[in-house]
Amino acid sequence: MRAQTRASVVRRTAGRVSLAALVLALAPLPAFAAHAPAALHGIVPPRNPSANIAPYPNYDDCTAAGLCTEGPPCYTSTLASAFGSAGCEQKELEAIDNARAKEGVGPMYLPRDFNSLSGAQQLLVVIDLERVGRGLPAFAGIVASLDKVAQNGVQVSGEPAGTFTDPAFPAGFIVGPGSVLAYECHPTRVQHVSCAGSGNPGASIAAGSNISALDADYSWMYNDGYGGPNFDCKTPKTAGCWGHRDNILGRYPTATKFISGPWGSLVSTVSRRKAVPVMGAGSLQPNGTGGPQGNWTAIFTSITGKTPALAYTWKQALVVGAGKAPG
Repeated sequence: MRAQTRASVVRRTAGRVSLAALVLALAPLPAFAAHAPAALHGIVPPRNPSANIAPYPNYDDCTAAGLCTEGPPCYTSTLASAFGSAGCEQKELEAIDNARAKEGVGPMYLPRDFNSLSGAQQLLVVIDLERVGRGLPAFAGIVASLDKVAQNGVQVSGEPAGTFTDPAFPAGFIVGPGSVLAYECHPTRVQHVSCAGSGNPGASIAAGSNISALDADYSWMYNDGYGGPNFDCKTPKTAGCWGHRDNILGRYPTATKFISGPWGSLVSTVSRRKAVPVMGAGSLQPNGTGGPQGNWTAIFTSITGKTPALAYTWKQALVVGAGKAPG
């Protein structure tokens, strides 16, 4: 039976907040032009929504404060889960579309094979649909090594079942042979630069007690402000408010002059080169019998050099209809 209150729903870590600022002594650098948004739709960082949006329809009968009454369409009258049903998924999508419409973003169209995908693959699809719907580049795909990092966050070793945490690169982490981490860096003062605000080459997010990838997406994108389940948004002006959303819609570099090899090594400069935004994702699927109600994690970064084999790609999702209205 599902608990009547949601706890430990969402947490956030990001390159901007999770580590001490990394400032490197380098030769003087010219100022970099800021990313210029081109015909973006919806709300994108550094802007955020003014308030949470209560899901409509309220697909699992939970209020923004986390009080749940349960019932259809995602639970049966006996409280047994039905969140894998077509009816539940349709209501989740309707709620997401309602929230997207308030931003001027069109409906979310899932690929035809969405329900046969793994949890990690579903997260890539949903997150990329949120990005491209706002004019941002999609993540190229999920990388096995990043999936492993993300999966480590859905169940914390040695902790009670269902305990989750933000995934983070372990010391010495390498994405793959010949691949290096690409950084977003900016000058801060003469002879110094700051990389991604904190030195982290990406960002990560986590959510718990979410019944599906679509439910996790709703929490991260539309219920991440004050009054929602975001642990890092304790007041309306707390810096952590909308942090999950900011990370999903982050501007991970598509070109860079700043790279490092294994995670933790010094950042170095190179001639400007192409960078590929990629991600990893993890999931602990809800079992409907009183066990963990669904934990979801993702970690985002850009890489350059040799792109490792992608376990699942955005192009694969496009081939089977992702983002395309049926008919």
